[in-house]
Amino acid sequence: MVQFPSLPDAVRAHYEQYVYPQFPLWASVKICDTYALNLDAWWAWFNGEKLPEQEQKILLAGCGSFSPYPTAIANPAAQITALDLSNANLRRAKLHNWMHGYFKVDFIQGDITSAPDLDSLKGQRFHFIDCYGVLHHIPDVIAALNALHSLLKTGGLLRIMVYSQGARRSAQAIRTALRMLGVHTLSELKRLCRKAPDGSRFRDYLDATPEADFDSGLADLFLHPYARTYTLEQLLETLEATSFEPLKFIHWGALPDIASEIKRVQKIEKSNEFFTNFILFTGRKNDAEIRAEWQRIKSRKDPMIALNPVIQRSLPRLPFIPLNPEPKLGFTNPAITLKSQRLLARFRTPVRKSALKPADCNQVEQYLQALFLIEMASPSLSL
Repeated sequence: MVQFPSLPDAVRAHYEQYVYPQFPLWASVKICDTYALNLDAWWAWFNGEKLPEQEQKILLAGCGSFSPYPTAIANPAAQITALDLSNANLRRAKLHNWMHGYFKVDFIQGDITSAPDLDSLKGQRFHFIDCYGVLHHIPDVIAALNALHSLLKTGGLLRIMVYSQGARRSAQAIRTALRMLGVHTLSELKRLCRKAPDGSRFRDYLDATPEADFDSGLADLFLHPYARTYTLEQLLETLEATSFEPLKFIHWGALPDIASEIKRVQKIEKSNEFFTNFILFTGRKNDAEIRAEWQRIKSRKDPMIALNPVIQRSLPRLPFIPLNPEPKLGFTNPAITLKSQRLLARFRTPVRKSALKPADCNQVEQYLQALFLIEMASPSLSL
């Protein structure tokens, strides 16, 4: 009798064959473009505290072949662990890091659902877990989220990206059609792509999708052994079942208020016009009071404002050199002009919010929302 691999084994085999993402080893990232991966900034955003650099712990859960590199740029002092099913992905990620001079990442092969039982992770807890573009490839997503929940420290943060039904509607339809046609190999798929007539839905989708330009992208789109999609309601139910709560959506166009964004997306989904995958920060429900207390302090007392450490490292000493971080939080970044570079430079040393000049408050608030600046409780304001 023919033995078929289990889905986890099939997913592992897929990434052993198709390393993802397929970036050249010399591909580099500007320091300023990693500002939204900085743990200091997000910990202050949600918890109002500054973490000692030597204690910061980050887990990349399903790291792929690239994410350890920008994460290491953004957090040079943190202890970073990169976990992935695929040895091929890990080898490529390690080589990419080493080529660019980042040697402090620990690379571990393993399944997210059993991560807490891995010898190298037993007893460990993390301040930040990044699980970007992974959960929609795991059949037992509840087990995966429960495992990640158990690996978070008090106040810990989990960032996820999952496919939405709206964004993946065409890709899922093409996947179904290819399976009905018996297309299971990359060579067969590429032959069909070359023959796709101009004006066809298949050709239009290929032309509009950057991933279709390289082999591992095509394989990930159409040949992956498991890829499910979520409505917002399904995603929220999954988080609820694992004692997580959404903290902040950062997909394109997301509203800053959680409740407002949920209503907005639900309305758009009803008209089949939601074309963005879900990207969001989540946290453990049992840490909700910590976050609520920080919001009370921030609104009633006098917090400190400081530069995001990545922006601080990137801010030129000579203000005529441009600084244009790529937008990462779902909206166009506010401009950093020569004048505003001088404004940002004032926050190299933290400044009390009450000390701001009225004329600067508007711009400072924009930079806080963009995460170029961060607020935190001063030592005298206990959480």
